[in-house]
Amino acid sequence: MADPLSFEALASSEHVLSSAENFVLYVLLEAVARGKGGGGGGSRLPLNLGVVIDRSGSMYDERRLEFVVEAVKFLADHLNSDDKVSIVVFADKAKVILNSDSSHDKSTVLKALDDIDLLEIGGGTQMALGMRAAIDEVKKNLSSDRLNRVLVLTDGQTYEETACIDLVEKNRDQISFSTMGVGVEFNEKLLQRLAQDSNGKYHFIGDPAEIPTIFEDELEGLRAVTLRNGRIEVTLSQGVQVREAFRASPEIYVLGTPMVGEDRKIAYEIGDLQAGVPGSVLLTLVLPPRKPGQVRILQSNFHYEIPGAGEATASCDLAVDYTLDRTLTSKRNGRVMNLVDQVSIAKLQSKAEEELKAGNIDRATRLLGNALQGTQRMGNVKATQALAGLMDQIKKTQTLQTKAAKTTLLQAQAVVRKTQMLDPEALKDFQKAE
Repeated sequence: MADPLSFEALASSEHVLSSAENFVLYVLLEAVARGKGGGGGGSRLPLNLGVVIDRSGSMYDERRLEFVVEAVKFLADHLNSDDKVSIVVFADKAKVILNSDSSHDKSTVLKALDDIDLLEIGGGTQMALGMRAAIDEVKKNLSSDRLNRVLVLTDGQTYEETACIDLVEKNRDQISFSTMGVGVEFNEKLLQRLAQDSNGKYHFIGDPAEIPTIFEDELEGLRAVTLRNGRIEVTLSQGVQVREAFRASPEIYVLGTPMVGEDRKIAYEIGDLQAGVPGSVLLTLVLPPRKPGQVRILQSNFHYEIPGAGEATASCDLAVDYTLDRTLTSKRNGRVMNLVDQVSIAKLQSKAEEELKAGNIDRATRLLGNALQGTQRMGNVKATQALAGLMDQIKKTQTLQTKAAKTTLLQAQAVVRKTQMLDPEALKDFQKAE
């Protein structure tokens, strides 16, 4: 039987300069699940979903609530007999309008959605109440043989943000959270954090008409999951330090600098793996000087669960050749360096956003210009267009306060965060250029 996944560790260079005091090496740790989706035998995993819908007053703008109802109807129409879905609506209060036992009764689903307007739940935004109610519903059918996820859609700033973060923290080992922000008034940092902390997905929705498509993409991603609860564990060799760590795919975001204990071990949660979609971490390591020769710099294990078959582990080591030949150390792994460039662009965009919020327009524009040059060099058309649009808006308005500028910023964030996967021919060209 073929292995259910591949797991490898790749370095930006196979050679390290022996005389360098602090040699910087980038290491990509990447797991890719094989198969076509769902479970050890190829059949997809049943779903256990809690859908949380914002019904505050602003959701009536731009037909947002109407598109949400359409999306949830699509979801209900595409359930299999073993799927479980509940729906929670919130404003100042939260109410379960559909429990999982009724999710296959189409007339009950339609009535629950059509009657959303009649609910007396106020017009504010108490997202934590909606999340808590959905978590309670998902826990009624909680199972390691199901994909347990809460989908949260909102268009505004919520009260009690800390309560939302605490709910994810307390339930992240059993339930993942995907978040969807509509318009420009929501707190994107909060929604990003809720998704990242639980290995879910964050979606920015600039046009409410995109809501049904986003729900469809989320559903397709869940259908494609083959392996559960992936976790990368790394044991560093003595003297090796981690300067930075980033999630590198399927999205790019900072993981922070971990505290390395006496056992030299660090771990990164990857979550569920979709077939063919890499789950990876990019480490910036600092290596000490050593005598010439081959040296193992880390050992890595990828722990995961095969639905219906139990836990499994894939392992790999990474060794480099210490050398006094500087020409050898200049040779780079194109695949790793491509991801390093993508992470660098995301960092530039994030720094530019901080400068914009501080009112440093010139500095922000320079940072965005550097990011734009990077996306152009890499041939990332979508990111180039998004960053160019953001620069144009900033030049026009000199601020992020306008709706157009904020929309453009959120679009650029979403595009730059999404990992650009190179096809084999593009990767060959990239390696030739190194």
